[in-house]
Amino acid sequence: MRKRPPITAGMTLKEKTEKIQLALQDRGHPLPRFGADGVYGDELADALLAELGIEAAPSFDRTAFIARHVNLNAPAITDADIGRAATRLNVSRRHIEAIRKVESGPSGSFDSKGRPVILPEPHIFSRQTRRRFDRSHPHLSYRRWGTRPYPMAFDERWELLASMAALDEAAALESASWGLFQVMGFHWSAFDHASVQDFIATMVEGEAGHLESVVAFIEANGLKDELYACRADDPQSCIPFVRAYNGPGYARNNYHKKFARALR
Repeated sequence: MRKRPPITAGMTLKEKTEKIQLALQDRGHPLPRFGADGVYGDELADALLAELGIEAAPSFDRTAFIARHVNLNAPAITDADIGRAATRLNVSRRHIEAIRKVESGPSGSFDSKGRPVILPEPHIFSRQTRRRFDRSHPHLSYRRWGTRPYPMAFDERWELLASMAALDEAAALESASWGLFQVMGFHWSAFDHASVQDFIATMVEGEAGHLESVVAFIEANGLKDELYACRADDPQSCIPFVRAYNGPGYARNNYHKKFARALR
């Protein structure tokens, strides 16, 4: 076998990649191609794993991932569902309807292709994956909210989520807000679900699961009294609830004012 100069610390990533390719070729592997980024493509990775005797993980199927989350016949919330939720939280039906108005906006619960309405959050994905993709995939994982604009079209949002899921599916599902009330996936463990996938399955089943998620969130976080205290046209009364529900950026987005108007 031909003896080649060793890889050294001073080499660029591309130079190191080329060395690995040549070493694999010396061992009888066909020369793998570079990936689209000019560095480590799937073929090179598979060849290297084969050389090391490691079985490559199955490739991620984006189409199948998205298809698992489609329900073109998802049933809507009924008046009875809203009444039960209001009774369970000891608030008026208007309080439940106000959350729906503020959180769902014009988008509703499912898009035109039968997928739950989502908003993937790359800064949450960064946190859920302990920053391990921040450098390699900066368009999917970054520390600060607002680093990049969110995609507006639902096709783009689902493609973004699929790209995250190709890196870490559970973390991707945890890093998006879901459904009619835009509850974050990472809350699944507080809702008595076995896994995040189990929680998301209820979001795909229909709007009743969306309503259950917001009721469970309010109960798990002790927000029943804060919700009860919210009054129509009184934004100050809504601050304790929206601060907990929407986060510290509630004022920047005027959630307390929106919620007070929605209670009319």
